[in-house]
Amino acid sequence: MSGAYRCFWNRIFLTGPFGVGKTSLAKILVGDEAPEERQSTDGIWIYLGRAGMDIQERCWIFLKHGTILNATVQSLLRSKEVTATDNIPHVKKKSKLQAFLDLRNRIQKAFKGRTPSHIVTQNDRGGKMEETKIEENLTGIDMSEEEIIKLVRSQCTLGQYEMVIVPIDLWDFGGQKIYHLTHQLFVTSRGTFLLIFNGSRDIHEDIPEYTELPGCQGQRNTAVYLIHWVNSVLTYCKTFVENKEYPKILCVATHKDLVKGDVEEQRTSLENSIEELFQNHGGKKHLQYKPLIFVNARNKEDEEIATLKKQLVDVALDHPRCGELMPTKFVPLELQLARKVEENKKILTMDELNDINKQNDKIALTSAQLKSFLKVNHALGKLIYFDEAGLRDNVIIDPVFLVDVLRSIVTDDQFWPEHLKEILKSLKESGKLLKRDLYEIWKQDCFREIWAHNDYIVDMLVHLDIMCRPKDDEDGSDFFLVPCMISNKREESQQIDHDRSIHLAYRFKEEVVPPAILYRFIATFISIWKLRVSAKSSRLMIFTDSADVRIDADHDMRFDIQGNRFIVSLIHKDNKNTIIPTIASTAQECLTHAITNISNFYFSVSGDSACNRDLPFTIQIGIPCGTDLCFFDHTLSAKEWICPEHKTKHKTNDVSIWFADKLHTKDDRCTENCPGLDKVWLDRQPEDKHLGRLAAKLTNEDTRKIYIRLQEVDPALQWNIINESSKRGGFDIKINALYDWKKSSVFASFKQLQQSLNDEDIDIHKLCQISREVKKEFNQPREKLQLRPSISNTQKLPDHIGNQTFQLGIELGLSVVEMQQIESNHVTNLQELEEQVERGLDEGVEVELEEAVGVGLEEELAERIIQDIQISQVLDYMMSHLVISSDDRRRIEHYAGQDEQNKALLGVVNKRGEPTYSVFVDALRTSGYTDLSNELECDSQEEGSSSALVYTGDTDNKGLSNWTIPVFKIRLQKNYSNIINSILHGKIVDYLISRDVLSTADSERIDACPAKIEKIRKLMDILLHGSEHVFIEFLNALRKDSVYTELADEIENTTVSSRDISTMQSCFK
Repeated sequence: MSGAYRCFWNRIFLTGPFGVGKTSLAKILVGDEAPEERQSTDGIWIYLGRAGMDIQERCWIFLKHGTILNATVQSLLRSKEVTATDNIPHVKKKSKLQAFLDLRNRIQKAFKGRTPSHIVTQNDRGGKMEETKIEENLTGIDMSEEEIIKLVRSQCTLGQYEMVIVPIDLWDFGGQKIYHLTHQLFVTSRGTFLLIFNGSRDIHEDIPEYTELPGCQGQRNTAVYLIHWVNSVLTYCKTFVENKEYPKILCVATHKDLVKGDVEEQRTSLENSIEELFQNHGGKKHLQYKPLIFVNARNKEDEEIATLKKQLVDVALDHPRCGELMPTKFVPLELQLARKVEENKKILTMDELNDINKQNDKIALTSAQLKSFLKVNHALGKLIYFDEAGLRDNVIIDPVFLVDVLRSIVTDDQFWPEHLKEILKSLKESGKLLKRDLYEIWKQDCFREIWAHNDYIVDMLVHLDIMCRPKDDEDGSDFFLVPCMISNKREESQQIDHDRSIHLAYRFKEEVVPPAILYRFIATFISIWKLRVSAKSSRLMIFTDSADVRIDADHDMRFDIQGNRFIVSLIHKDNKNTIIPTIASTAQECLTHAITNISNFYFSVSGDSACNRDLPFTIQIGIPCGTDLCFFDHTLSAKEWICPEHKTKHKTNDVSIWFADKLHTKDDRCTENCPGLDKVWLDRQPEDKHLGRLAAKLTNEDTRKIYIRLQEVDPALQWNIINESSKRGGFDIKINALYDWKKSSVFASFKQLQQSLNDEDIDIHKLCQISREVKKEFNQPREKLQLRPSISNTQKLPDHIGNQTFQLGIELGLSVVEMQQIESNHVTNLQELEEQVERGLDEGVEVELEEAVGVGLEEELAERIIQDIQISQVLDYMMSHLVISSDDRRRIEHYAGQDEQNKALLGVVNKRGEPTYSVFVDALRTSGYTDLSNELECDSQEEGSSSALVYTGDTDNKGLSNWTIPVFKIRLQKNYSNIINSILHGKIVDYLISRDVLSTADSERIDACPAKIEKIRKLMDILLHGSEHVFIEFLNALRKDSVYTELADEIENTTVSSRDISTMQSCFK
């Protein structure tokens, strides 16, 4: 089948202040009568499939009100095969569907018993774009909805599909400030924007009924709203690389009938005012305002409305994304989902979506194609899908449903029912919303569909920052805050004491900050730190545009908005000179991370890879100057700064507090004659902590270069996928790329890393640096450093870590996979991510122990295991039976105390199940813990199944070369207990050093172990992480001593069964 068709789907957004005629104009644009009286729009009103455009005649058309499926079918007017090189659409073959649909004076009876829609163009009525009924009794083919879908499916299979009549969705945005947070979820750079305002008044004229926008104290006029909407559009959308004037914003003035003087003079005056207003604004090139369209939005006969329609069609068809190629395989599934919407289905689970997809047989989408389908259609606004933990299992197939979800909470006073006004009162005073109150709202008849999916909807609203869970709230999971609903302002008397505070600002490049960014920032702010409670009023200290939080007993933090600045003030209880720098720098990193993520959110889901956008803010330092704060850029390196306004000289040492280093690092360089890593190291596989250290030393570009060299399959594509899917950028991208190489390589080694660094002319001694275990000197007694951290200490630690959490987690023993899972659950909250890492390190084994108890271990018995057993011999036995790997052993023995190691081992046993459990029981018995093993006895599968395939002698490697775990390692590990109980390590180590397979550093690590058997275990750890050459030299070392010849032969001839391979492989899943 043909791969693609040209997609012309379009969306128009009607924006502007409330009461300017957006709804009246929207109704005229879809062929309805304008309302006689003004009505407020509750959130967003969407007109789906009511208007469209004929892309061949470039004209606006009306589509009679009908089903979404009918509107979809109307877009299938002509069919043809499209290839990527087509420049001009052409009909290759007239298909059955084309013959059925392409006659203008025929009407398909698509739905039995229903009146079909008519299509009328400008030419049909002498140049007037209006709807016409055709009273012609035509013969047509009776087709059910299922038959239409089958027919479309067959045409897509043949590659004969073309869009000619394209439905246009109109989104009428409510103008009140309260709705501005919700609008941002539906805006896309693929659409066209109408910026509508009252043209009968000067744009700088004060309009008291307008709501004051954030940071615009005392300004209530059209000009402020025009800037606000342009800023919002350009914040929420990407600018297209190939045409930087898109997305387009068409200015439309209304109330032409109320102009007292000459309309043309007023038009010219408005044009000049807009020109002056945006003279130095970066968004000016996106505006289309000359000549300014000036309409009476209540009069559908106004000639300028026809001009507006023509401009909308032209802008849509000239859009860089208009006519882009889309997979033809998408079409049947789109039609099936449209049908589900008509059946009043709002949400589908991924399982339901997969079942629907499978109905398309040969043109069913693969899993990867289905993900792409969801992303593209989300960008087009046809559905809502968030590929995030907790949300990716559901798809909202009707965007109107999400509008209903949002307006159930975020809505104007006039739309709240009387019996719920107490909930509204609480929301306006403090933003507080109990879950029981939320469910009470959803019990209304108009929102019952939400109630059926309440858990998913709650998670989605929290993800979108419409609601947030405050830090450490006393009401637990039943308590939310809705910042955009708060109307209380901070009292003037609550001034900041500059002698106790330092100040940081995020200054936005434009004059008016979009409210959505403000509210999302506040939501993140109060999710990271605990809200303060007013000592005077006992109320939470959160206000309409401000909030106060408590960091610890000595430090508080306050957020305010002033003009286009988000100002953060860190306040010490005594004096600003006693502020702890690491607390300030961590707070800065958390907030910068959060606001960057918020800014990136709006174009991360659009799927427009050919778009670009700079972050809309810069970071500044605030200095008390006179009675207020003045600001300078945080990159200023001079020790003093002179305020250009007040001509006052200030010291700039506050910069070093906000951007303090958290880790003291020395100049870690190799000696001049260092040859790089020795052979043993080069043959080793890097651990996750090594990859983390390397990622910290490489730039993003250097990482990309070596990844392209290391990755064997589609390296450029895989890099782009990693780059797009890494939520936090920077270190995350680098570690994820290096780990992707490691897991996809048959045997990743330091040698491969060194070669790629060499090829890209990058210093190979970075590998020397990451291989060293540097010992730091601390000004604390050794015995104190070995104590388990208290709960209070671990709670304070996140305030000193900042954005280095991922690297810290890996360094402390968590795997990259574990860190990725933790991070996926805390995408926007860096502080909470840090706390989760600590819980993962400190409580992970506790959780696993509880799970172990739940699957059969009595709690008392589990505690006996933790407290009574010495783990070393148990681990020896389990390694010999291949149920744990050398990496498992490292992770277990990483814990300082015996109890913690035992807990970690129980976690592994519980996670893996059989045969690990049975081997563990046997290990206890052979290690002398007979009573415990008898109590743990359970039915387990015996080893050495007669059905296992056995490989011996020279045939061992046959058919096994593609296994991730080399056969020689399995042979070595199966003899683990025998080796450590049989050999003396001294001469063997000396021989291996002479053969350049061990280094003197390895020898020192071995000798550092206190007991002989521990020295041999350390040697075995090195051997198990080495290459086959190391293994062969080890056998040669054994044969140098006649005492060990038999042992060497036994190791070399050890049988390796398919069961052995499978068991060993399970350790790496």
